[in-house]
Amino acid sequence: MQALAADYLEHFSVDFTDGVAVRLAGSAPEDLVELDRLIGDVFGPGNLVCVYEALCVAADSDLPHCADVDEKVCPLDIYFVVIDFLGARAFPANGGD
Repeated sequence: MQALAADYLEHFSVDFTDGVAVRLAGSAPEDLVELDRLIGDVFGPGNLVCVYEALCVAADSDLPHCADVDEKVCPLDIYFVVIDFLGARAFPANGGD
């Protein structure tokens, strides 16, 4: 999961000019676009910063399910949706077939 989260992070740009602006590259993999869409459908638009933060935490943690998450940046409900999404992609239930 760490490697997948780190791979996904390569498709973000962060701009600190006027606060924090996080953007997803147009070349992002379809899975990552789907994750952004899922978060938007469930929690509403404007949560790309949360997705980015969740991926950062997951990429830096050996145990993402037990990681410390700054809930001011990424609420836990969004974090665990991202973690579940990563787990489903990293460890497919059908063995990758």
